[in-house]
Amino acid sequence: MKAAKNVIFWRDAQIADLEICQVSASKHVFPNHAHDGIYAVGMMMAGGAYCLGPEKSYSLVSPGQVALINPGQIHSGVPACGSQTYRMIYFNMKRMAAAAAEITGRPVAIPEFACMVVGDPLLWKRLQRLCRVIQGPAGRLEKETAVMDAMVHLVTHYGNVKPARTDSRREGIAIERARDYLSANLDRKVSLEDAAQEAGLSRYHFLRVFKRETGFSPHLFRTLRRIDRARQLLRKGLAPVQTALAVGFSDQSHFSNTFRKYTGATPGQYLSQS
Repeated sequence: MKAAKNVIFWRDAQIADLEICQVSASKHVFPNHAHDGIYAVGMMMAGGAYCLGPEKSYSLVSPGQVALINPGQIHSGVPACGSQTYRMIYFNMKRMAAAAAEITGRPVAIPEFACMVVGDPLLWKRLQRLCRVIQGPAGRLEKETAVMDAMVHLVTHYGNVKPARTDSRREGIAIERARDYLSANLDRKVSLEDAAQEAGLSRYHFLRVFKRETGFSPHLFRTLRRIDRARQLLRKGLAPVQTALAVGFSDQSHFSNTFRKYTGATPGQYLSQS
């Protein structure tokens, strides 16, 4: 049997137990099956498919809608109109349960989606961002933030998980520590867990409070500090290649594109026009 050319899988070594699958113009019919220990979340881009077969019309997922499949839940995948183009994200059950525990502040049962097909533009946006970040040159902090944002939306909106209350006075002090930490050692790779531990908060509460206190996600805050530092180094005469490494960009193209995004010029243009 020939391998399908319209199916691509992504796995990232920095983000364990997460997998993305993109399928283009497929007519493949999936029989009834289930995924052990995995949440399957699908975004229908074009066409459509029945998650429980044509005889159960309520299971039709159409373009712009998201399919939510629980671990062990029996489902199928029957094209509704010839072919279908979609993305699937497979979340490990333990990862999702850990996120739910951080949100509630206590151990919880495994979250269970109550709906199989939903139309939710904000969820769609977060899932698409997750795919774009995992498939691109982003760093670990940005990738982990995108994953957590998507999981939080999934379990709080569709998994019956309620956030715990926290002490806002303590949170303000914690974020100050995190800001200092993220601004230092810009050449280092920092994980979401590293930054949250520095603040003394769970990953979920850290992301929520950091955005509230600063107006930025931790990743964007750190990116802006990197660009500020890069401008300083370039003005001191450091070459763009060395500057990129000094502020934590190992990919020169990524550095150049990010620098241009926030300054309006590439590093080379910034030097030549100074």
